[in-house]
Amino acid sequence: MAAADPSNAGWQRDLAVSLGRIGQVLREQGKLDEALVSYRAEFVIAERLAAADPNNAGWQRDLAVSHGRVSLTYRDLGKPAEALAGFRKGRQRMVAAAAMTPGVAQWQQDLAWFDEEIAALERQMQTAQQ
Repeated sequence: MAAADPSNAGWQRDLAVSLGRIGQVLREQGKLDEALVSYRAEFVIAERLAAADPNNAGWQRDLAVSHGRVSLTYRDLGKPAEALAGFRKGRQRMVAAAAMTPGVAQWQQDLAWFDEEIAALERQMQTAQQ
């Protein structure tokens, strides 16, 4: 359905959510390269939706979450620089989404998660350099 009507944002989001879930299963199975392919496909859709409607806080959050998933996979693949860059971009999107809807507690928790992931990865990278 999403391929038949690429202009249908709801169907595109449904496809992105499905790709994210597939990526999660693959990641949990240790199939990191395959998970990354699925997460990147999800990311492309989330990025397109967020760009098409920059005032849609939900699309911005979806893109932030997608950044997070790709970044976790890069981290697990032993690519900390790529992971850190993605976490930072995801955090920026999450800040924007949270600012649009300040009363959503879950989104504040998501922002805190990005902060924790960035701090942990920075510590890990600093330790590795010593």
